Amino acid sequence: MTKSRSFFLSKSQFTRGLQCHKSLWLFKNKPELRAEPNAALQARFDAGTEVGILAQQLFPDGVTLEYSSGISRNISSTSELITQGTGTIYEATFSHDNVLAMVDILHKGPDGWELYEVKSSTESKDIFINDTAIQYYIVAGSGLTISRVFLVHLNNGYMRLGDLDLQKLFTIDDVTDLTLSRQAGIPQLLADMRKTLKEGEPAIDIGPYCTEPYECDFMPYCWHHIPECSIFDIANLRNNRKFALYNSGILHMRDIPPDFSMSEKMQLQVEAELTGREFVNIRNIKEFLKTVTEPVGFLDFETFMEPIPSFDFQRPYQQITFQYSLHILDNCKLSHHEFLGRPDEDPRRALIEKLLAEQRSCRTILVYNKSFEISRLQEIARDFPEFASEIESITARIGDLMVPFRNRDYYVKEMCGSHSIKYVLPALVPELSYDNLNIADGKAAMLAYAKLAAISAAAEKEKIRQDLLAYCRLDTLAMVRIWQKLLALTQPRQQLSLF
Repeated sequence: MTKSRSFFLSKSQFTRGLQCHKSLWLFKNKPELRAEPNAALQARFDAGTEVGILAQQLFPDGVTLEYSSGISRNISSTSELITQGTGTIYEATFSHDNVLAMVDILHKGPDGWELYEVKSSTESKDIFINDTAIQYYIVAGSGLTISRVFLVHLNNGYMRLGDLDLQKLFTIDDVTDLTLSRQAGIPQLLADMRKTLKEGEPAIDIGPYCTEPYECDFMPYCWHHIPECSIFDIANLRNNRKFALYNSGILHMRDIPPDFSMSEKMQLQVEAELTGREFVNIRNIKEFLKTVTEPVGFLDFETFMEPIPSFDFQRPYQQITFQYSLHILDNCKLSHHEFLGRPDEDPRRALIEKLLAEQRSCRTILVYNKSFEISRLQEIARDFPEFASEIESITARIGDLMVPFRNRDYYVKEMCGSHSIKYVLPALVPELSYDNLNIADGKAAMLAYAKLAAISAAAEKEKIRQDLLAYCRLDTLAMVRIWQKLLALTQPRQQLSLF
């Protein structure tokens, strides 16, 4: 029987164990199986750290305990600082019942010590109470009386104007009662986790807890037996129904019983997967194409989000458009226009001014998932009202190239249940591909743009800029080619120029 290396738990390990005991066991015994955080997830971790450090300014002049000093030293330092009368400690460290907690902000309020847990979220969530509950258990158990417990999170209703207003940027919620309500159950929860750690790897199969409330970093290990395009890839099938099939021994679509209820779109996906049949609804595609009038613009935006607003008229996690690509097709002639902002300044005004000038000839503007582009345009109109009427003229002409694929008017098995352009493009236009691009998706584009601000080498900066431009340009060229493919389906004898 495998022995756990350590029975010592941290706050994060406790919350991991609440989600899945197997995840906790693997973390303690086979950490090498854990997937490394990808760049997007690491960026979220870094943003959380940034928010936590900024929140400390709500209680200035505190003492920070550095993690590099070591846990034992920080536990001793916390006790010493409290004894000396220090009023605020950042990362105050406590141990009780062989469990460790580092408190984001420990502050001496008018009624005694207050515990503050900082989250980079824009709302309080029930799962956050698990964090405050275990911290309270540890801190109170170590002998320090806590009068109140608070959650600190970002206020997405705050809009920056001038210097940051921390009192408005952050919302502080009193969660004392909720935290206390969970204290009675913690000893048994810890006992169950320790029992798990003393035994061999738990025989826990995959389940909804693999992704709820967080996606587990051991999924590649636990889900290795799940093939591509399994029952889990049936689009819009509720998770509980997928696991009902799985738990009855059904993994492949071919084994789904005939009496299993599915929508028409789900049945179409399954049939395409099993037979390889191509589904094309020519009548519906023709109706869609009638809504498009040349000259046609093909538009795509790229955006970034920041927890802490950098610019005026910016809110926490607001999607800020920093780039666009616009292909215009007019009488078989294709032209291209593009914009890429500077990372050290608000790109929105320059972007909208250029776009308004370049799109004027377009009678229809096609995007892929129009709710995204329309929302970004409406936000610019809200924050820069001098452009509102002209922006409204753009939104009135926007059509959605995703519609035929979302409605399954064109579907082949290679789309694997998705109507994302990343699946539609290789299915319809295999000669075009994102595979050879250094930036191949929106998340990578967001991270690359954020990286630009920190780069001083001109050549490296220019290389990233060209990679960003190439990615966005391919997005709109892909739309051109997909649109032409739809035209060819409805007019098979007409020769179309492909670009």
